[in-house]
Amino acid sequence: MKIGIVGAGFTGLSAAYSLQKKGHEVVLFEKEKLPGGLAIGFKEKHWQWALEKHYHHIFTTDQAILTLAKDVRHEFIFSRPSTSSLIDGQILQLDSPAKLLQFAKLSIADRLRMGAVLGYLKYIANWKQLEHVTAHVWLKEKLGRVPYGTLWEPLLRAKFGSYAHEISLAWFWARIKSRSTQLGYPQGGFQVFADKLTEKIIEQNGVIHFETTVTFIDNKKGKIELQFIHNKEKSQHQFDTVLVTAPNLYFASMARLPSDYEKRLRSFDAIGAVNMVLELDSPFLPNDVYWLNICEKDFPFLAVVEHTNFIDKKYYDGKRLVYVGNYLPHNHKYFSLTKEELLREYDRYLMKLNKDYKKHLINSYVFKAPFAQPIVYTNYSKKIMPFKTPIENVFLANMQQVYPWDRGTNFAVEMGERIVETIHGKII
Repeated sequence: MKIGIVGAGFTGLSAAYSLQKKGHEVVLFEKEKLPGGLAIGFKEKHWQWALEKHYHHIFTTDQAILTLAKDVRHEFIFSRPSTSSLIDGQILQLDSPAKLLQFAKLSIADRLRMGAVLGYLKYIANWKQLEHVTAHVWLKEKLGRVPYGTLWEPLLRAKFGSYAHEISLAWFWARIKSRSTQLGYPQGGFQVFADKLTEKIIEQNGVIHFETTVTFIDNKKGKIELQFIHNKEKSQHQFDTVLVTAPNLYFASMARLPSDYEKRLRSFDAIGAVNMVLELDSPFLPNDVYWLNICEKDFPFLAVVEHTNFIDKKYYDGKRLVYVGNYLPHNHKYFSLTKEELLREYDRYLMKLNKDYKKHLINSYVFKAPFAQPIVYTNYSKKIMPFKTPIENVFLANMQQVYPWDRGTNFAVEMGERIVETIHGKII
């Protein structure tokens, strides 16, 4: 069977790879110049490895992506970097039960209570009993107002903004359940891993059209016609089946769909990401901190991630690479700022973390993604879209169907493999 796939992120790539194993012909269409989706990377001439435009890593529990990496013979490296939080102007390490017990901002009783609550979430397996209540309400009740307001509420607000009090506890549970202190990273970066997977697909006679935008999908007498634009030229191909891995809103704009189905697609909320990358000749964060959660209300960003406190700086010509991360609504002014303008917005807050950073600043980069984080409301499982769409032999698989787990490369790979079973079952 000839199968078209819209999107060469890790869902599209893993689906294509799995479909080829089952004997199908695949053609992928990707609007960017490179594969990888939100894990797409860039590489300066003096770097040995690529760097993601938006920070990425995996956990030891992420078996889907590790299995795929083993299959294509791409190695992941693991280490245990330090995670800390900025609270009341202090950088405090909070990445283990022992560090929690030493957390002087809370009383001994509150520390023990928080440890017990997080341990409970780590232990339980049935997330469905949690999805009817918001993380805000449940955590405030179980942890107490002060512990919740000190650590977790600032993080929810920083990530989700006005949606912070509407996020399902099941989403928060998944963040606790699947996490590991050991973190993994592919040799060469996620871009190199995506390139390796692309090469494997092409070796098996697959085709990938980059810088190609799909504009319309329709079922014409049992064949799926896919219309697209490449180099300003319009064209079309016909397929037996099409898989769309683009977000719901994009799918709603590229197909003629029943009005009630289209309305459901458009009802899903999401926020975007604005990431600044700083290249420096000196460390930015103290004590080799990799990940710094910002729990201060006045800061204009939610995290500072010093990538080279996780991955050796030797792969980047000895330079230090630091993300300044943000999740923001699509209409936020930061989406329209240049890197110089954004750095001016961030400058005095960055100086609170490292007053001398500008003396060591070599370069900066800004990357923007209008769709990066779905808003996971309560009872999301009842809202989530099925893989099958109203158009016969057209399927949908994207990050808005990853639940209760958070979107990420591992669950993108897992979804790619799951949708293949659905497609192949229908073909059979």
